[in-house]
Order: sequence, then structure tokens, then C-alpha cells
Amino acid sequence: MKIPDKHTIDKVLRDTASKEEAKDVIRWFATSEGRTYLENLITEDEKNILPGTEEHYIDVQIPSEDMYDRIMSMVRWQRRRRTLFRVAAILIPLILLVGQFWYLDRNIDLLGNSDLEEVYVPKGERTLIVFQDGTKAYINSESRIKYPRKFGLSERKVYLEGEAFFEVSPNRKRSFIVSLGDLDVKVLGTTFDVRAYPEDSEIYVMLETGRVSISSFSRQIAHLKPGDQAIYNRKTNTCKINRPENLTNNSVWRKNQIVFENTPLKEVIEILSRWYDVEFVIDDPSTYHYSYTLTSSKKQIHQILEELEKISPVRFTDQDGKIRVSMKK
Repeated sequence: MKIPDKHTIDKVLRDTASKEEAKDVIRWFATSEGRTYLENLITEDEKNILPGTEEHYIDVQIPSEDMYDRIMSMVRWQRRRRTLFRVAAILIPLILLVGQFWYLDRNIDLLGNSDLEEVYVPKGERTLIVFQDGTKAYINSESRIKYPRKFGLSERKVYLEGEAFFEVSPNRKRSFIVSLGDLDVKVLGTTFDVRAYPEDSEIYVMLETGRVSISSFSRQIAHLKPGDQAIYNRKTNTCKINRPENLTNNSVWRKNQIVFENTPLKEVIEILSRWYDVEFVIDDPSTYHYSYTLTSSKKQIHQILEELEKISPVRFTDQDGKIRVSMKK
């Protein structure tokens, strides 16, 4: 550091210097060379006290010594300030980082160890789940969904068995993934229906808006555009994509509507069994030869069955709490 000139030092000692001059001199006094200068100055002051005049200095500090104490006090404060600044330079970012980490971990699973919640929707019921990011999942009957209390930092992943319709909140940095066991459906922000009941040999993914990609065991197998329907066969591990005329009919169940489009009786029975939690007994296997096209918002199962009877020679009879299926006589 540059040594201040003696004239400036004297002005500081006489307390007549400007603030800028005082700062420069005090910074120099904080060095070993500056402290030595002050100590030598006090020693010279003591030598200049003439014998017999000592009483004049009783209870009165030697000016240079008084100034030394004042300056050293300022030097110590400057040192403490520098130390505090160095500590603050370390601690403040650390505190901000810890605070940010705590805030993030409250809202997302930063460490990836969040427990999974599970919701099971029994036969005859449907429910709506709203996740912490605003994504909605309409869960159909006899379906099970597992999801973390807090989504991860890089992805939002849920696990589904059954059928659900998703309205995914957009987030380009955190994909939304629906794991179906055999398949993963990955989206950024879109609306789509997934049907993947464990007992079914096929998985259906119906995309209404946005885009989704489908992968099987980390292997990309399909990209869907709005209006596409993917049908994945679990036995053959093959996937085909088509564009049905009325794709939205596949998800009207969330509005308590039933839509059958040339649907085989076997599938009709499976759907009604889930919707109304009833058991069907097939008395005549020949009834399986019939398919149904029907749109209905009726809420009672007997009303649905009456409508089905009008369009086919199949009869549905309620007996001992079960629905028996036979041909009309």
C-alpha cells in the first residue's frame, strides 16, 4: 500500500484532515508499517516531556497516545468490518441457498424420496384429484392411482392402474409422466385419457389436446398428435395408432355419460360392472355375438339395460342382486 505523506498524517493526527484523507491514512495505520510509525511517534512524544513538567500531563493523555487509541479503535473496527464482510460473503449465499433449498423442498421432492399417496376408486364410483401443480385427474371406477406428496425437481410422475382422464398443467421444465407398468406416457401440458386395467390385454391412450410421447421400458414407441388414439397390446408389445371420428366419446365417462360405439357385449358388461358395481351372469354365450351403439346419461343401471334391450334381442334380468344375461324368447 502507498505510504501517505507526512503532511497528510499530521492533519489526521490533528483531526483536520478530510474524510478521504483520513480513510487512506487509517488504512495505512492498519498495516504493520503504519502501527510501527504510530508507536514510534508516541515514544518521541514521551521523550519530549521535559523533566519537572510531568505534572502538566497528570490525568491528561499525551495527544499522540490519545490519537493512537482512537485510530487503533477505528483500525480494529475496520478489521472487524472486513472480517464480517468476509463471513457475510460466505454465509449470506449459504443462507440464501439453504432458504431456497428449504422453499423448494417444501414444494417439490428435491431429494426424490417423497412417500407415495394411493387412491383407489371402487366400482360404482368416480373421483377427481387435483395435484399440487394444478393438474387434474378424473379417476374412473375400479382404478388405482399412486402419486408423490411432492413432485420431483425434473419430472411429475404418477402411477395408474385403470382409467383416468388428465388435464395437465403446462411446465416445459418438468414433464408429467403417467406410468402404466408396461408403458410410460410423457406430456408437458395437455388433456388425454388413459385406460390400462390390469386384466385387459390392451392399453388405450387417447389424446385430445397437446402432444404426448409413449415409451415402453425406456424405448420410444410413439408420438401422438391431437385426435390420435394409441392401442398397445401387452402380449405382442406392439402399438398401433388410429384417428377415431369421435375421440372425445372415450372420456365422456367423467361427465357421467355412457357412450358405446359398436361395442361388443363383453366390453359393455365390463364397463357397466365397474360403473355400477354389479355382477353379470351369462346364461347364454350366444349373447356375446351382439354389439351396441348407444349414448346415454341415465343414472340408474336398470334404465341403461332397458335401452340396451330395445336395440338387441338380449334380455337383462335382475335376480338375487345379479344381472342375468340371456336371449329373448
